Order: sequence, then structure tokens, then C-alpha cells
Amino acid sequence: MAPSRVVGYVRLSRDTAESTSVARQRQLIRAEADKRGFTLVDIFEDVDVSASKRRLDRPGLNKVRSLIAQGGADAVMVWRLDRLVRSVVDFGTLLDEGLNVVSCTEQLDTISPMGRAMAEVLQVFAALESRTTGERLRSTIAYRVGQGDRWRGGPTPYGYRSVAHPTGDGKTLMINPEEASFVRMAAEVVLGGGSLYKAVKMLNERGSIPRKAEAWSLSSLRVVLTGDSVLGRQSRHGAPLRDEHGVILTPWEPVLRVGEVERLRAALAPRPLTMTRRKASRLLSGLLKCGSCGSTMRINSRRAQGAQVESYGCRANGDGRVCPRPASINADRVENFLRDGLMEVVGHYEVVEHRAVLRDDVGLAEIEEAIAHTTNAMRAPDADLPGLMEVLRGLNESRAELSAAPRGSTMEVVETGETYRERWDNSDTDGRRAMLEDVLRDVITVFPVGRGHRRIDDDRVRVPWPWAPEYGYEEFLRAAQRERAYDEWRATHPNTA
Repeated sequence: MAPSRVVGYVRLSRDTAESTSVARQRQLIRAEADKRGFTLVDIFEDVDVSASKRRLDRPGLNKVRSLIAQGGADAVMVWRLDRLVRSVVDFGTLLDEGLNVVSCTEQLDTISPMGRAMAEVLQVFAALESRTTGERLRSTIAYRVGQGDRWRGGPTPYGYRSVAHPTGDGKTLMINPEEASFVRMAAEVVLGGGSLYKAVKMLNERGSIPRKAEAWSLSSLRVVLTGDSVLGRQSRHGAPLRDEHGVILTPWEPVLRVGEVERLRAALAPRPLTMTRRKASRLLSGLLKCGSCGSTMRINSRRAQGAQVESYGCRANGDGRVCPRPASINADRVENFLRDGLMEVVGHYEVVEHRAVLRDDVGLAEIEEAIAHTTNAMRAPDADLPGLMEVLRGLNESRAELSAAPRGSTMEVVETGETYRERWDNSDTDGRRAMLEDVLRDVITVFPVGRGHRRIDDDRVRVPWPWAPEYGYEEFLRAAQRERAYDEWRATHPNTA
């Protein structure tokens, strides 16, 4: 029995090709349904969705399957079969579900046995075409990368723009002056002692827009400032490309100098924490533990008197453990309690940061690695020994110069010009959380109280502040004061042994 009601399905990996665009596919489906006398119930679409990667888990396709399963349509109509599936296995799954398919441009109607067999044959060739396309894409990328100064494709790194290569073969990158200036401004903020949050806020206020987002975030700016792209490098499989001697290639003009990026990487490196770092929904998520059983407290939400109220509560019972007396505390009140405790002691002090300062060079480690690559290349039967010896001589000279310079990194104290209260007021949840993690010596313990008790004090909330006597911070402060006094004395007596 021929279908009388069909539902259209449209898919496009990237909405760029005019001949296969969403609008074009919709037009063809409507025209073909009208030509065959079908009732077109609806048209669902998946745009910028790959059938090879998402398989059958696609929003539009799921709607089609659900509609047909509920009897709302007899078959699905597509422009071509490969719009529906790219895998023989997936096509078999849809046929086993009872999904009938009608193609606008192919002699395909799976209701008849012959049509079903023809569809299976067509799908085998569609799957082959998909694999062949993937192989061609990988080959093209490998060729471009092998040319050195050809851009491999994909999203253009921030700070650059993609232009036609002078030879007319492929693309290359050139600095985007406006974006590069934003990168340099952000780097100056961080290298000058400012926080990453301050740099993010500055870029957003000045109208800078990152790739694939409406505004800069801490993570997106950190990736740009510490990545290889701003150094004019191209990466493949997560590593910068090197020449046959192991030296890192720089096919494009750098936005930042290597020394600047090394200092940024040191300044923005993740800090070792005593607790697991994760995306926090609230200021204290993951930083509170139950005083009865030691379990981590998690955020709970409920409605009370028409308003949404959030609290931190022990979740031991929900995790299959037993807590004799689970602790619970109002989220807003305990967060305000922590904020007030921090600001009372340090709010008026200026924020200072300890930064690792590295030499402004390519790094001794990279030179050592390049030497190893060069010596390995000498072992090849067809090695250009005179050329490699010349490369090795230059690398050894660079290593000798770097080895004569002060080794390793030095730590310096950078004044930020912000008080702790100002930084707190200007920070988002992640920034405030980072401030707490910088000073807390451990997670915070919350002890249970009787039902109806709303008090929050030091007895109920045990905060491991560094200035608390049990953490020995007073002795640390005295030692720091003695060291500072000694440094000041040496500065005024330079000739004293």
C-alpha cells in the first residue's frame, strides 16, 4: 500500500551549499509530495549536524521517528537517502523499526520489497562515499600541513585572518590587526600584575568578540594567551609542527613573543588545590563537608512561600552511605558568612600575587629537544650529515648561551592595585571562589543543629582560615615579616657581606 501521508526530513552538515541548502531541500520535498499526491504532514530538519558523527541521535530525526511510530505519518520523504543516514547499520535499524523511506531524486520507495532492496544497495554506496570523503579530507589536511605555510583549515585562530596563499594553492594566515591588539592588551594586563578576570572584563567592555561565543570568559582567554597559535605556530594532533631537525616551525608572524607566552603560561597555570576543582554552580559547591560523617555537601533547591530557596545539605544517604545526623545550611546565609569573615580580615589590604618570571627566550627545554631530534636524524642512511652538523652547531651555541643565563624561574611579588574587597565586588562566582581557595587551608566543616535553628557562627561553621591559630599562620606571618625586614636592610647596605 502506497503511503498517503509523509513527513519531510532535511539535514545539512553545514548550511553553505546552495544546491543542497535547507531551503532547497524543503522546496523539493514539497514539490515532490504534491506531484505524487501525498499529504505532507510536516518537515523536520537537522542543520549543522553530521550523520556520520551523530548517527541516529539527531533532534529532527528523533521527531520523525516518533511521529511515524505514533501513526502520524506513513513514511519519511527525503531529498536523497544520504540526508537520512550515512551508515548501512543505521539504515537497517530504521527499516527494522518499520520506517518507510521515499526519496525525491532516487527510484526509492521502501514499502515494496524491490524498493527496500534498492535502498539497501544505495546505502552501501552512500556509506562508501562518506568514508571516501573522509579520506580525501584527511589527505587534504596532511598536504596543507606538509607545505608548512598553508593553513590546515578549520576555525581561524583569534588574532589572525585566513587569506589566499600567494601561490593560489590553499590558504595562509595573516595577522588581524584589531584582534592582535586585543590579545596584546590582555597580555599586558596579566603580565603587569592584573588578574585574568580583569583582562576578560577589559576585552568585553571594549567590544572584542572571541570565536564561537558572544563574550570572553576566563577559560577562552586563557586558551588564547597560553596557546601556540599566538606564536605563529601550527599544531597537528595537539603538538606544534617541527621541521626535519626537530625545530618548531613558525610559518606566520607571531602576535606575542615566546618569552611573553612563557611568562603567561607560568602566571596562568592551574594552582594545586587541596580539593577537586570543577565547575561550580554556587560559590561553595564542593567546599563544604558534613560535620557528622565528612561527606561532601551539595546544593538542594526547594520552594518556600512562593520563592526558590537553595541550601547545602549532606548527601550521604543519597550516595548509599549512612549519616547519623545530616547537616544542612541555607546557601545565601553561609556564603555571606564566609564573605564577611574574609573581608573583615583582609578586605582593606591590597591583593598581591606571586608570579613565576621566566627568561625571555625559546626555553632551554626546546633547544634540548631540537638537539635530540637532530642527532636522531643523523642515524638515517640517507641523512644529510653536513647540513645536520651545521644545524647541530647552531643549536649547541644556543644551548651554551641559555645555559650561561640564570637557570629556572624566579618568583616575584606583583602588586595589583586592587584591594581584596574591590576584587571581590568586581569578580563573578568563579573569581570569588578562586579568592577563597587561595586562602583556605582545607574544606569547610558544617555541623548539624536542631530543626528550626537558623544561627550561623564559628561553632556551627568551622572555617580553616589561614589566620586561625590551629593552622600556625601567625608564625608564618612573623617569618615573612622578618624576611621582608632583612631584604629591606640588604637593599640599603649593598656592600655588606
